[in-house]
Amino acid sequence: MLILKCPGQLQRLEETLRRNLPLALPVLGTVMTVARGNPASYEVLVDSWPHFGVVLTRLRPEENRDPKDFYTNQLTVFYRDEGAWRELLGGTEAVGWMQAFQMHGMQDGTYEAMREAAEAKGLQLE
Repeated sequence: MLILKCPGQLQRLEETLRRNLPLALPVLGTVMTVARGNPASYEVLVDSWPHFGVVLTRLRPEENRDPKDFYTNQLTVFYRDEGAWRELLGGTEAVGWMQAFQMHGMQDGTYEAMREAAEAKGLQLE
């Protein structure tokens, strides 16, 4: 996963996400926040750039002070490719499975992929 920090990249991503509303709405809000100073200490991750399949936003790991606080540990996702989303869940450390978190996404298949990845790891979703 790549972390986008460059203002130009964030602006380009924001434009792309706007074209994918309403499905990209949860991610777009966080990308806009990061691009405008990032007072909440979030980061924007993509699987590749500039032709991404998945965008994931999360609190910076160093800002995660309470691994049991799923209100603070919120992630948002938008994906163009469900296979890339499933690969991210199963094959990367982008999602901290050993902490409590909330995942927000508006696309069909988001929950099912999360459930399957959790079951493969021996975890249960609530």
